[in-house]
Amino acid sequence: MLATLCALGGCGDDGGTSRPDSRADETAVRKVLSEALDALYEGDGRRACSLYTSSYRRELVKENQADKSDVSARGATCEEQVKSFAPILARFVPDRGVQVIEVEVSGDDATAVSEFSTTRGKTRVKEFLVRRDGKWRIDGDEEPGESGRPRGGGRRP
Repeated sequence: MLATLCALGGCGDDGGTSRPDSRADETAVRKVLSEALDALYEGDGRRACSLYTSSYRRELVKENQADKSDVSARGATCEEQVKSFAPILARFVPDRGVQVIEVEVSGDDATAVSEFSTTRGKTRVKEFLVRRDGKWRIDGDEEPGESGRPRGGGRRP
């Protein structure tokens, strides 16, 4: 599946921190994830892909072009792939039952763990985000069972 399916928004606690700037960063990270999820469900490739770093967009396109399964996005660009992925996403995560359960911010890097219910059961994904020019962007992800370096440029804070 398009890894970005896991770039998901929702509600969760504030991670136990009371620093105002940290709360603002966590809120901004959650907002980016929520916007990406909405764009994915709507098949709005331009909007979804604008929330990813350029390295993440390239990696997603490359991986999806190599994936020959029936649950992979198709297309030559990130935007085309998002459009083709919307019906697949709706089939496997029909109720948008996604919740961000943890956000950790360290300077200009962040990680977020989301949990969601699919037609195949519950799963979690870790998203890596970076702040560039004052805006948070999704930079990579790591799904259960993956090993090694996260997809995209994802750095761990």
